[in-house]
Amino acid sequence: MSGGRPSALLLLGMIACVLGDVIAPAEALRMGARVLLVAFLAAEWRRMAVNAKVMIGLALGLTMGAAVTGTAEPGRVIASSLDTGAFFATFFANQFFLREAARTSPLVSRCSTFFVNQTPGRRYALLTLGGYLFGIILNIGVLSLLGIMIKQRNSLEAAGGNEQIRDIRERRMILALLRGFSITPLASPLSISLAVLLTALPSLHWSSMLPLGMATGTLVLGLGWVQDRIQAPAHLRHLLPPTEPTRDMAALMGVTGLVLLVFVMALAFEVLLGVPLSRAMLVSTPLVGLGWLARQYLGGGIAKGCAETGRRVVTQAAQTFPAYRTEIAILSSAGFIGTLFSAMIPPETLGTLIASPLAPPAALPALAILAVMGPALIGINPIVSVTIIASALSAAPSLPLSTESLALGLIGGWCLAINSSAMTASAMLLGELVGKPSKTIVLGWNGLFTLAAFAVLTLWLTVLSRLTQ
Repeated sequence: MSGGRPSALLLLGMIACVLGDVIAPAEALRMGARVLLVAFLAAEWRRMAVNAKVMIGLALGLTMGAAVTGTAEPGRVIASSLDTGAFFATFFANQFFLREAARTSPLVSRCSTFFVNQTPGRRYALLTLGGYLFGIILNIGVLSLLGIMIKQRNSLEAAGGNEQIRDIRERRMILALLRGFSITPLASPLSISLAVLLTALPSLHWSSMLPLGMATGTLVLGLGWVQDRIQAPAHLRHLLPPTEPTRDMAALMGVTGLVLLVFVMALAFEVLLGVPLSRAMLVSTPLVGLGWLARQYLGGGIAKGCAETGRRVVTQAAQTFPAYRTEIAILSSAGFIGTLFSAMIPPETLGTLIASPLAPPAALPALAILAVMGPALIGINPIVSVTIIASALSAAPSLPLSTESLALGLIGGWCLAINSSAMTASAMLLGELVGKPSKTIVLGWNGLFTLAAFAVLTLWLTVLSRLTQ
């Protein structure tokens, strides 16, 4: 633990500076966040994954390019780029407070059991909902939480002693979980994708993007449910042993209430502090997480509960924060590169490219999806593609389609990247859980769904672009 403590302190210090700047803006706090971010990345450099080092290398190369190519006010632009990087890093690291509380919460355990212990038809729908809801709180941690429960519950005995039924049950439950998790970039008020878009495209507002994202996510989930019903092996249904479904709606309402509490508190801070929702989330997320965690220790009194909560946060942060090194490097570098890139490219050049006859307006929704989904197939994190493209769009003088349509195309591509790329952390994690190659899950099991979802999203965004233009 002691080896990770200096890095954890650097990251905690950066979070404190960013939160302080949200509440009471000050250049000294922004400077502190920049310095602490760079110090954290330097301290963890040797232990980072190769893709994280590549991202930092690209950021450094772009910085030198800005310094020598005559970019206006390079110092100010680089400082602003570091501010974006620190914001993205803080947004991700703040999820620690919710994840840590969820790790030992009886509410989460009850809700997980509720999602899995159902009849086949209801189980798919509820696991999809669980992948989405817990994905909001736990991010990729939901795949471990529910994936392990799926493995435990999907025994040969539960399948009536039939191996074929057990394999089918496993495939249906894993796909329900993956598809539910995949819509978090579209439909989660706490997602990094929404924060990226609202930061890179100031003309967007959460009040339009979030409902549209939820509607789009519902389309994706509805398509998955229809496909599951069509492919369900009705001829084997009589072989299944009777199932007594768990009925615990209170647990589901409890988890839903926690998500809503984070969002409602953020709305309040948005009004009180006069900051965008994405920055207000930086304040509400740790407050709810700490309150949820403290609630688990209040049996021995308030003072003792607060002391236990503080000790656990310090201990777990020292272990967890250094392990975030790769994600922090990729996210902060993506934010830095996107902001700096948009400042370096002349707006008229971007306008010419976007308005090019080679890319007619009707094709732009599909191209926006592919611009994120395609690179993900070769291992490029969607956060990188979305940040750079959204930042470039923000610098363009005019767009042939509504900003909402293009933004939805980008995060729709993010959703499909999770469903289709064998190189994402989600696919590799699920593959490890079920003992199968990640390609089998996303291409063999989920390939047809991804193609259908691409067609549905393209059609939906084309219609939407005409309505919102």
